[in-house]
Amino acid sequence: IHFMVEDDLNRMWVGTDGGLNLYDSENDRFHRNNDEVNLPSISNYAKGVNGKMWFVAYSGGGLAHVGPDVNDVTMYGEDKGLLHNDAITMTFDNLGKLWLPTERGLSVFDTLTKTYTNFFEKDGLQKYGRDYRSFKTQNGDIWIGGYNGLNHIVPSELFKKDSTLPNVLITAMHINDSVYSAPDDNLFKNAVSYTKEVKLSYWQKDLSFQFVALHYLRPEDNLYSWKLENYDSNWTSPSKTQQASYTNLSPGSYTFRVKASNADGVWNETGASIEIHISPPWWLSWWAYGIYFLILVLLAWKLHQYQKAKTIRVERQKAQEKELAQAKEIEKAYTELKATQSQLIQSEKMASLGELTAGIAHEIQNPLNFVNNFSEVSNELINEMVEEVYKGNTTEAKVIAEDIKQNLEKILYHGKRADGIVKGMLLHSRMEKGEKEFIKLNGLVDEYVRLAYHGLRAKDKSFNATIVTDYDSSLGNIEIIPQDIGRVILNLVNNAFYAVHDKNKHHNGTFEPTVTVSTKKKDKNVEIKVEDNGNGIPKNIVGKIFQPFFTTKPTGQGTGLGLSLSYDIIKAHGGELKAVTKEGEGTVFIIELPKT
Repeated sequence: IHFMVEDDLNRMWVGTDGGLNLYDSENDRFHRNNDEVNLPSISNYAKGVNGKMWFVAYSGGGLAHVGPDVNDVTMYGEDKGLLHNDAITMTFDNLGKLWLPTERGLSVFDTLTKTYTNFFEKDGLQKYGRDYRSFKTQNGDIWIGGYNGLNHIVPSELFKKDSTLPNVLITAMHINDSVYSAPDDNLFKNAVSYTKEVKLSYWQKDLSFQFVALHYLRPEDNLYSWKLENYDSNWTSPSKTQQASYTNLSPGSYTFRVKASNADGVWNETGASIEIHISPPWWLSWWAYGIYFLILVLLAWKLHQYQKAKTIRVERQKAQEKELAQAKEIEKAYTELKATQSQLIQSEKMASLGELTAGIAHEIQNPLNFVNNFSEVSNELINEMVEEVYKGNTTEAKVIAEDIKQNLEKILYHGKRADGIVKGMLLHSRMEKGEKEFIKLNGLVDEYVRLAYHGLRAKDKSFNATIVTDYDSSLGNIEIIPQDIGRVILNLVNNAFYAVHDKNKHHNGTFEPTVTVSTKKKDKNVEIKVEDNGNGIPKNIVGKIFQPFFTTKPTGQGTGLGLSLSYDIIKAHGGELKAVTKEGEGTVFIIELPKT
C-alpha cells in the first residue's frame, strides 16, 4: 500500500501496486477498478471535488482523473502533452494547477483547461530524476528536488506573460542569385536592416527576405508573419520560418512587411518593412507609350483623311447617278401612272393565278410527255422484237428487250415524279393537323440535319459539305408538331445543301461548302437559323420563293412546293419564316416559333 486518503465525500481511497481501491463503508468491502482501466503502481494523489481524485500512475499512463466511481477514469498522459509517464509525484498549487516532475522536464497541468505547459533546463530548471519529490509551502511556492539541490518556483510570477515587444529586423535580401546584407554602394547605400526603399530593374524579379526578432527569452519560440503588399491579400499564418521568397514579380511597387511575437505570444505589430520598386522595361515605360500613342494618332489621321476623300468622291458619284435615275423614273412614272392605275389590282390577281396555273401545268406536263413518248417508242420496239423472234434472231431480240426495259424504267420514274407532284399539291392543300408535343427542339433539329445530309450522300457520292451547329443549351422543351417542324427543317437544309453544292461545281475545289444551323432562346420566341454560303437568291425573285410551284432549280429537280409548304406549317404554329439573302454570299432562312 502506497497511500490512503479520504475524499470530500468521506470515502477512503487506497493506492497499491495492484491498482486503485475504493472502500465501501456500508458493506464493509473494497471496490477496485476493472481490467480495462487498470491503474497499477499509483504513487501519489491530489484531492478534487465531488468525489473525484487526481492520481499519478507512473507505469499506467501518467496523470489519472478518477471518480466518483472507481471505474470513472480519464487519463492525461503523453498523448495529451505530459512530457513522460514516469512521474511519481505531483503537487497542487493555489492556481488550480498540478506540478508533475519527470525525467524529461517539468509538466504543469491546468485542471480547468485540461492542458499542459512544459519547462526544461533551457528555461532555468535544474535537471532531476523521477524519484525527486515536490512540495508546496503555505505561501503557495513550489519546491522540487534536483540533482544539485532545490528548484524554487513562484507560480504567480512564472505564468506572467512577458510584455516586452521583440525588435524586428530585415537582415538580408536575395535578388535573383545575389545576397545583400551590408552596403554595396549600388542598390544599398546602407545595410539592409536600415534600408527603407530599394529600386530594381525589370529583370530583378526573384526576391527573398531574411528577418529576425530580437528577443532572447526562449527565442526559438518566437513566431513570424509577413505580407508583400500589392501581391499578398493576407498575412501569412504565424510560423518560426525566418525567410520569405517571391518569384517572377511583375514591374510595379511593393512593400514587404514582417511582424513577430515573443515566446509568450506578444506581437510587435509594427515590425519591419522595406519598399521595392521594380521598373518596367523600356518598351513598357511611359515615354514608350507616348510614342505609341503619337504613331497611332498619326495613322488614324492619315486613315481619316483617306476615308474622307474616298467617301466624298463616292457620295458625289452616287448623288449624280441617283439624280439621273430619279429624273428618268419620274418621267416614266408620270406617263404610265394613269394607264396602270385602274388595272393594278386585277393584274396582280391574274398574275398570281397565271403563275400558279403555269406552274401546275408545266410540272405535270413534263413527266406526262416523257411517259407518252417512251410508251410510243416501247410499242414500236415490241413490234420489232416480235419480228426478230419470228426470224429466229434471238440476239437482236434481246437487245430490243433491254431497250424496252430501260424505257419502262424511265416511264416508271416520270410516273412517280408526276405522282409526287400531285401528292405535294394535295399535301399543300389539305395539311392534316398532328398532335402537339413537348419535345427537345435541339435534338429534333440535329436529327433532321443529319437525315438530310446522309440522304443526299446516298443519292450523290460526290456531294460533301461542312455542317456547323450552334445549339442553345438553355432552350429546353417547346410544344410543336414534331413531324411538321421536322419537314420544314428537312426542306430548308436540303435547299442549303443544294445551293452550296451548285456553287462548288463552278469553283474547281477552291470553295468550301458550309451550312450553319443554330438555335437561340429569345424573350418570347425560339429562333432557328439555317445559313449557307451559296450564291444567294436574286433580288428580283426573292419575293416569290414562298409561292407554290415557284422554283429556281432546273426542270425535274424540284416541284416548288417545299418552301410554300414550310411557310404554311410555320404560320400554323403561330410563327414566322423569312429569308435574308445576298447575291454571291449566301442565304439565311430564319424560323421564329412561340415558346408555348
